[in-house]
Amino acid sequence: MVGLGIIGIALPVMPTTIFFILALGCFTRSSPALSAWLLNHPRYGESLRYWQLYKVVPLRAKFLAGLGMAVGYFFLLQSAAPIWVMYLVAVIEVCVLGYLINRPSKPNHPTLIQLNISTRLQLMLLASLFTSQLAIIAYLAIQY
Repeated sequence: MVGLGIIGIALPVMPTTIFFILALGCFTRSSPALSAWLLNHPRYGESLRYWQLYKVVPLRAKFLAGLGMAVGYFFLLQSAAPIWVMYLVAVIEVCVLGYLINRPSKPNHPTLIQLNISTRLQLMLLASLFTSQLAIIAYLAIQY
């Protein structure tokens, strides 16, 4: 997961933060040393600590996630993907953007839209982002 996050730094269609969040969730239970390494990372540690403690998504991360999804979707539109794939990815990305907008940007700050989303639904939306991004990458890799 960390490796995929590092790849996401260079590729605009590949998310970065989601892989680090998933890696942190896995490492928290399986490897306290790797979890500590992620939480103390000079670049991503603060964002991951805020996520772990407050479920905060910084405004810059929201913007970059939206931009990355838009760029990835643009490339998908330029491909010969079936129309149902385009609609499915669009619905998933709109749901994920709604989820991101619903997360606070700073600890103890209200969100833009006040919605109570269950933890299970939050995890499902994060998983949807993860799978939709992987599906776009896989489809583009097969086509090109």
